[in-house]
Amino acid sequence: MASLIENLIMTLEQESELYELLTKESMDKTAVIVSNDLNRLSEANEREQRIVDDITSVSHKRNQALQEIATVLGKDANTITVSEVIQLMAKQPEFQHPLIAIRDRLLKQTEVLKQVNIHNQSLLKESLEMTEYSINLIQSMNQAPETANYNKGNYSGATLGGNYSSFDAKQ
Repeated sequence: MASLIENLIMTLEQESELYELLTKESMDKTAVIVSNDLNRLSEANEREQRIVDDITSVSHKRNQALQEIATVLGKDANTITVSEVIQLMAKQPEFQHPLIAIRDRLLKQTEVLKQVNIHNQSLLKESLEMTEYSINLIQSMNQAPETANYNKGNYSGATLGGNYSSFDAKQ
């Protein structure tokens, strides 16, 4: 059982390191969004995706470790959580304390990452709105209002004071 808990702790440590890396990458991405550099933004998205793929892999390892622990403890392998394992380790503080520390660190990291992503999403939305505004402004500048197109060549009706009048001078 001890090796299963140690494996879980190591896996959670790896996951924490990856979340730390992802948070740093997301914070760096904020500056790229502000600078409006689409090439660098694309590169940042690719780096983030690689990290997310790594997190997914480690998360799968974590779930496997939890399932093995659940099997040994006779718990439901599909519903067991790290918090539940922490509670079950109440009589073994040498395992419980590191699990508590890493769980709390992961919770804080995911909250920081969530806030950074919300901020980046807001910046991207504002950037898209500015781009749309700029496109609309450019389009409206290319279209002159119809009232500005009056001249002799464009107007086919009678003109005031022109040669043709609806009043007959001979009576």
